[in-house]
Amino acid sequence: MFRLICLLSAFLLASTMSQAQDAPVALFADSVIYEGQTQLVRARGNVEVYFEGATLSAAEITYNAQTERLRATGPLRLETEDGTVFLADLAELSADLQEGLIQGARLLVAQQFQLAAVEAQRTGEGRFTTLYKTVGSACNVCEENPTPIWQIRAERVIQDTQEGQIYFEDAWLDVIGVPVFYLPSLRIADPSKGRASGLLVPELSNSDIYGYGAKIPYYLVIGDHADATFTPFLTSKGGVILETEYRQQFSNGRIDLNGAFAFDDGLGGEPGRSYIDATGNFALPREFEGRFRLNVAGDDAFLRQFGYSTADRLQSFAIIDRYRQKDAFELRFAGFDSLRDDEDDTLIPFVLPEISYRRILKDTPLGGRLGLEGNVLNLAREDGRNVLRFGAGVDWRRDWTLASGLQVATFTDLALDIYQTGNDPAFDEDAVSRLTPTAGFELRYPLARQTENATHVIEPIAQVLYTSDTEDTDIPNEDSLLPELDETSLFSLNRFPGQDVYEAGLRANLGISYTRFDPDGWNLGVTLGQVLRAEENTQFSDGTGLAGRSSDYVAAISFETRNISVVNRHLFDTELDFKRSDLSVDLAYDRLTLGTDLIFLAEDNSNTDLGFVPASNEFAFEATYQATDNWRLGAEWRYDLSEGENIFAEGQLSYGNECIRLDLSVSRRFTTSDDVPPSTDIGLDVRLAGIGGNIRDRWPADRCMRGLR
Repeated sequence: MFRLICLLSAFLLASTMSQAQDAPVALFADSVIYEGQTQLVRARGNVEVYFEGATLSAAEITYNAQTERLRATGPLRLETEDGTVFLADLAELSADLQEGLIQGARLLVAQQFQLAAVEAQRTGEGRFTTLYKTVGSACNVCEENPTPIWQIRAERVIQDTQEGQIYFEDAWLDVIGVPVFYLPSLRIADPSKGRASGLLVPELSNSDIYGYGAKIPYYLVIGDHADATFTPFLTSKGGVILETEYRQQFSNGRIDLNGAFAFDDGLGGEPGRSYIDATGNFALPREFEGRFRLNVAGDDAFLRQFGYSTADRLQSFAIIDRYRQKDAFELRFAGFDSLRDDEDDTLIPFVLPEISYRRILKDTPLGGRLGLEGNVLNLAREDGRNVLRFGAGVDWRRDWTLASGLQVATFTDLALDIYQTGNDPAFDEDAVSRLTPTAGFELRYPLARQTENATHVIEPIAQVLYTSDTEDTDIPNEDSLLPELDETSLFSLNRFPGQDVYEAGLRANLGISYTRFDPDGWNLGVTLGQVLRAEENTQFSDGTGLAGRSSDYVAAISFETRNISVVNRHLFDTELDFKRSDLSVDLAYDRLTLGTDLIFLAEDNSNTDLGFVPASNEFAFEATYQATDNWRLGAEWRYDLSEGENIFAEGQLSYGNECIRLDLSVSRRFTTSDDVPPSTDIGLDVRLAGIGGNIRDRWPADRCMRGLR
């Protein structure tokens, strides 16, 4: 009842302020006293004032109707409409809470960045807040260790809420209480604003190639749906590179543009070395989607020398596609930029264009599923062979399950291809056509047994099919140079990856799989298979494991638990001579994630299209370990077992908490090329919460640190 009486009494204050500001005011307090002679309103005890989105809480508030000024004594809390929070001991404010003087002010911006000042002044109808003798940080501190990891000390700080900027004058950056960097002036984006122009945190690096490097990013808001980042990259060897990133969002998609331009690379190269990587995707009418990528480097070494990419081939493309339940369409243009020393770009074809369409019909007179497709491919080179291909096909498949559990399927496929080849004396320039029929059947007999300890499933599979043998001497092979046999392609109708070559003859694809499902949550799977032919096949080279009347054996073993995944694949002949073997182990347990790959490829000198392929035996290792809640370790290593040489190695150390993220990496690339020697790179990336953006990873707060434990 007493609280209600005080609320009624507060109506007088609300009326007085409303008349002055022509806006609604709400006041809550334990007691309110009005002095008619002096026109003072005094509110005491749990006082709260609400005005145009601003909230003021204080122990006592005095409002002078004559001067239209409000005096609040603390501890007080003022929260503005944009979410900025002031904590203070004493405040002299205008009636609308937008202007005035605040003593012993502490400013909390976006619940993240804290500013403490001897005195703060609000001006410009709340636009500007000026703080004097200020300390700012986003770090939590405690009584045991009151020194934050980092802080900025400044003589004066100005927050401009309209422009979304915070200005520091005569400032020092302290790390663990030690001054490390002096800044006569500094401007950063206001963390309370979602997007605001300003400097981002610099990045430091070191490389054997370019020496020491420093990047100083500047983020620029261009509009509601567009922004850009400009990053000068300076190196100790005299390099001056400008990196750019432009982003724009549209109602139906977005584009991202990345690039770099070297005014001087510092390595003695010609000015103007550069690269561009632009991507975009758009939703188009009638369920179509469009996407593109333009990825081009000015020379073969620029990306690797300055750590932008390790890719040795760059692909650019433009695609329009639509995938629905019963049909699929794709239109693609593509080009390639090779960065390899031994490849000539003029001999690499452009795809101008490739068009494919496929439709599935399920309600057919014969039952089953009917597929119709058509495609066009045009390959053009600056030098060398040009190819135009038209293709059409029809395929049908029907499945039955008999009462015994035997699964039976029959299928047919008919493909028509027409080729026009030019600028290659090895092929006739007249159009060449080819009709390739395929027919076959498939038997599967899954057998399951439930025991007290596990469920066992055995499934033998037999697939018998025939593809007519066609004369392909007048047809160039552009897309079927690397056929492969493994457990995923064992039951493919054509093990050539494209359609320039079809696997021919009468053959049987045979396999058997066993799977054990354990109630404790682990599974074991084994697959073994082989291809048998009625006649010897000469389409495949010996190295593929598919040559002759019988192929090599393909085997795969998998083991999976909640935390471990192991996959082991092999290709070997009857004498256990391995053509290929790879082992992958992935572990995720508690704070450790680990992945390893061991790959072996035998020497192959039988492929006339590719030439001699040396043996390859490589080990790759990657791991991360969350040592504590705030410390993370990472490592990556690639090793050539055949040559006994390292390929690549990297170690990472990361620390993060509520106010800082530090990433230190040291990497070594041991391989070499004509333009890029082996090099060691050191990178230091520091992200400060509230300074140039938020910390994206969620790291737990380290409130009561004893140093950087």
